[in-house]
Amino acid sequence: MAKLTPSSLKTILSTLRACVVVALMTTTCSVSAEIKQVAEADLTMNPELRKDIQRTVAYLRHDHYLPKDLDDDISERILTTYLERLDPIKLHFTQQDVDQLQLHGKKIDDYMKLADAEVAFDIYKLYRTRLEQSTELVMELLEQDFDFSEDESLNVDSDNYQWARSKLEVREKWRKRIKNDMLQQMLAETPLEEIKDNLARRYQRQRDVVFQLKADEVFEIFMNAYARELGPHTQYMSHITAENFRINMSLSLEGIGAALQTEEDYTVVNRIIPGGPAERSGAIKPEDKIVAVGQQGEEMINVIGWRLTDVVQMIRGDKGTRVRLQIMKADSAPGAPPEEIELVRDVIQLEDQAAKLSHVEIPDGNSNKKFSVISIPSFYSNSQLAKQGAEYKATAHDVRKLLKQVEQNQSDGLIIDLRGNGGGYLDQAVRLTGLFIPQGPVVQSVFSNRKREVRRDRDEGVAYDGPMIVLIDRYSASASEIFAAAMQDYGRALVVGERSFGKGTVQTVAPLRGRNEEGHESQVKFTIAQFFRVNGGSTQHRGVIPDIVVNSGIEDEEFGERAYDNALPWSQTRPVLFESNSFSPPMIEHLSKRHAERAQDSPAFTLLRQTSERRHANRNVKELSLVKDQRAAERKTVEAESLAQLNAYRASLGLDPVTEETRADNPLPDEDEHFNIVRHQEAARILLDQIKWTNAVITKSPAG
Repeated sequence: MAKLTPSSLKTILSTLRACVVVALMTTTCSVSAEIKQVAEADLTMNPELRKDIQRTVAYLRHDHYLPKDLDDDISERILTTYLERLDPIKLHFTQQDVDQLQLHGKKIDDYMKLADAEVAFDIYKLYRTRLEQSTELVMELLEQDFDFSEDESLNVDSDNYQWARSKLEVREKWRKRIKNDMLQQMLAETPLEEIKDNLARRYQRQRDVVFQLKADEVFEIFMNAYARELGPHTQYMSHITAENFRINMSLSLEGIGAALQTEEDYTVVNRIIPGGPAERSGAIKPEDKIVAVGQQGEEMINVIGWRLTDVVQMIRGDKGTRVRLQIMKADSAPGAPPEEIELVRDVIQLEDQAAKLSHVEIPDGNSNKKFSVISIPSFYSNSQLAKQGAEYKATAHDVRKLLKQVEQNQSDGLIIDLRGNGGGYLDQAVRLTGLFIPQGPVVQSVFSNRKREVRRDRDEGVAYDGPMIVLIDRYSASASEIFAAAMQDYGRALVVGERSFGKGTVQTVAPLRGRNEEGHESQVKFTIAQFFRVNGGSTQHRGVIPDIVVNSGIEDEEFGERAYDNALPWSQTRPVLFESNSFSPPMIEHLSKRHAERAQDSPAFTLLRQTSERRHANRNVKELSLVKDQRAAERKTVEAESLAQLNAYRASLGLDPVTEETRADNPLPDEDEHFNIVRHQEAARILLDQIKWTNAVITKSPAG
């Protein structure tokens, strides 16, 4: 590749401005195309946006579950949040800029009460100016030589980012950032001139994406700085965001089956959708970062710093088409090169999320005990078909049929696996609970008007009355938590696994104005109620705490609702009358001790724990060395440790060891399913211990 010169960098800069719009839509580029840059004069309020302010403020001040009035305190926080959403790493605005903008700090509430958000556009115009200056600085820095032996580091602690106090400090921040960007690619053995080309394109694309934002998109960023004050699930949605929300809720999305979120400059996998291409591939996991996207047969487009909506648009596509992703694995060494995967887009069908039955056998003396496992990826329903007399699918309906097979198989116990189940239809959680209790209350809902509603199982019949466990993890949320909490409160099942997500609130979506020419409308989503257990406690924030903790390593306190500083807090209401047969503390202690002993000696749980600890360590890195040899050594140390741990586990399975070069081509056989079975087997052992404890107590009782 030819050496980059100042003039060639400028050519790249102008060429990329011409092609980024096309790249966003089709990932192809024509040099002759013109960038669709939004003029500053078009970034202003209009009558439609004024209506949206009025109605959004009215909903959130009067109808939200925990309404907050617009006052000076909220006004200042809106400004702070808006600035941080525009410039999360604090690379563009200076402290002087922020000080000047703080003059609006206590006035934003007054502006909004007058249906005015012009200040948001004024700030955004300043942001565009600073971003333009940053882009020019990046191009200048890319022309310089860097000393990768100099002892210095880059701050990557988001809690410790500060606004630069001078232009010199801005330059120094960018110098270190560009140096780190170059170092990461150097460690992947990318040629220097190609690195410079890649980075020039990356930062120019980031600039161009910002300069394409229309007034309603800028307005959406600002309004969500306000909505954030009411909680993480309160959101203003522009026409396009509302349409994306509708597609996601309908499950008609053709894509990879992964829920994504933005963390600083990165698009991060938040959750894998059961039954989707991502889950079936086993190649992408929660907390992995997507750094580049490419269509089949086309170049990879770096998406670091892109808006989430734009990344989603690139990943979406027609069923059967292929998309390539570059992934920074959550458990890989800092600075390790991204892995490239290819997925075939598909529509997630209801059948892919349906409850499924499997079995595990556990040795017990001279015989085996057989346990049934019903895995429930989501709480689903298309029961409207039932009204038409057609065959239909719904969680409780399907599980009832599976329980008949459990009875026919004469299983010794039952495991309900809700790991990764993010929720779904509330009525299905209530009906599922009813399969295991005679009758009674299941969950309480308290609304913004403080009206309380109790949902009950009114069917006296029980579909299964044998011993059972409910298996949960940190991704079990909402309806999953309602079912698990009810089973725990009634003492009907042991809850085993990790503390759950902690989403115990209910949201509604309200339209703000009429549909546009495409038939879409802007909306506001906000919290209207909170769930409470039958014992009066909430699943909100705290989640469901398992009776027996079975995790894969370090429990991350900053996960789920607990990771949001604006999440609704845990609270409680009065309990409802119900019959509980709680498990005795001595039995819980005994089962926990038995599990801990097995996990300590288990090669599988050892590997899971080590992987979790490595991911935790990666998330908590505060400084990155900018010394090439040191970074390379750190990476080799982590990779060697990871490889040794993997080979130790492979040896326990009778498999040959792998090297760093061959590990990708020699994964564990059906790795995801393998570790599913490991967890199911351990749950079965816990259940067997419970059965033995209970039988021993029953045997002793007559003599007492």
